[in-house]
Amino acid sequence: MDVVFNQADISIGNTLQNTNYAFFAAVGVWFYDFMLTFDEEVEFIIHARWRIPKLLYLVNRYLIFAVIVVDVFRILKPGLSVKACSTFFTLNIYVRGIALYCAQSLFMRRVWVMSGGNRWRWIVAFLNVVFLVIPLVVTLAFFDSSSTVVQSPIPEITSCYITKASRVVIVAYILLDIAATETLGLMLYHSWKLYRGSGHIIPLVRILIRHHVFYFVYGLFFSTLLVAILTVPAAYYDAASDLQVVLHVILATRMHRELWSAATDRETNPLRIVSEVVFAIPVSDLSDLEAHD
Repeated sequence: MDVVFNQADISIGNTLQNTNYAFFAAVGVWFYDFMLTFDEEVEFIIHARWRIPKLLYLVNRYLIFAVIVVDVFRILKPGLSVKACSTFFTLNIYVRGIALYCAQSLFMRRVWVMSGGNRWRWIVAFLNVVFLVIPLVVTLAFFDSSSTVVQSPIPEITSCYITKASRVVIVAYILLDIAATETLGLMLYHSWKLYRGSGHIIPLVRILIRHHVFYFVYGLFFSTLLVAILTVPAAYYDAASDLQVVLHVILATRMHRELWSAATDRETNPLRIVSEVVFAIPVSDLSDLEAHD
């Protein structure tokens, strides 16, 4: 017997179909970038030394794969219970948070490197944990607990979806923008100090400036977009969040690989000394304190 859906179910089905398209578009972007940079990826994984920056890179690069697998399973597997769907959505919320934190950490570590042995960096790190990281975790917990997950009226499209997304998540995006602004400001400040000391812009610093500015503009744009999306069905917000995290991961990992590649380029570094943009005094010296990261 044919199932007859009412107009409300059809409208929900259309929304979920559109969000599925958006999600698979995000997956396509991630897969395309992965294949496009696969040779760089292999070279970096093989030759870079195992230190904290590399671990952050790998977590940032491949943890997002868990989000992709979970969402693909949720979309393609009909008949999932609300409890199972809620578990998947909760997992994705925290995995996204970890991925964004690792992406931000990759940029912040560059600022740490540029500050050299400045003891103030430890104070800044402590303040970031107290006023940014902890509030961000609390915000994600509130957002997760206040989100409502229901089964789809048309399970052939997807098993379940979010019907309510708490506006408390706005706090998370404000915190992310504050962190990005802080990182950009500190990076420009230390870049200016290096420029005054050397009289020219170090090529690796130029790469840093370009990536930081683009990352900041992108983050501000996407935060504004996601806050605006809170006014439409919550399913759109979930799909847009996936795209946001995918693009964050791409930007952060591309920056890391480009810096590593530039530091190991024989033309700019004939001795093949690998530097992870660790600047020592004098400015012209590129220390290998984090060599092969």
